[in-house]
Amino acid sequence: TRDHAKGSQDVVESLVARGLVTEEKHRALGVFPVRRYPEADGTVERELRARLAAAVLHGAEPDARTSALIALLHATGMHPQAFPGLPKKQVAPRMAHIAEGHWAGVSVREAIRNLQAAISTVTVVTVLSVVP
Repeated sequence: TRDHAKGSQDVVESLVARGLVTEEKHRALGVFPVRRYPEADGTVERELRARLAAAVLHGAEPDARTSALIALLHATGMHPQAFPGLPKKQVAPRMAHIAEGHWAGVSVREAIRNLQAAISTVTVVTVLSVVP
């Protein structure tokens, strides 16, 4: 996990260096250091949201990158974040259809299920080891 944290920090530093995100530092409750990395230019997000809307809301055929993103968003249940203000039942069927047609959709769902199973197992084992 230390390697994972280092890798994540490297990615964040690269994004900051390229000017895609900025780093904001402050303290929560005056004590806990908090860092945020908001997007430096909202153009990228607007373009991404437009591609998602075209594919999910307007029936456009998504490219491979958009399909992969939709599969990931659908598998992780991030419907509200992708389409704020719209009910899940309005976007989920189309997202599911796109995800099922994308080769990564099955892999993403499997990986998430495996991760959730692993977390559940660790939780159960931890609880059982604590209980006398």
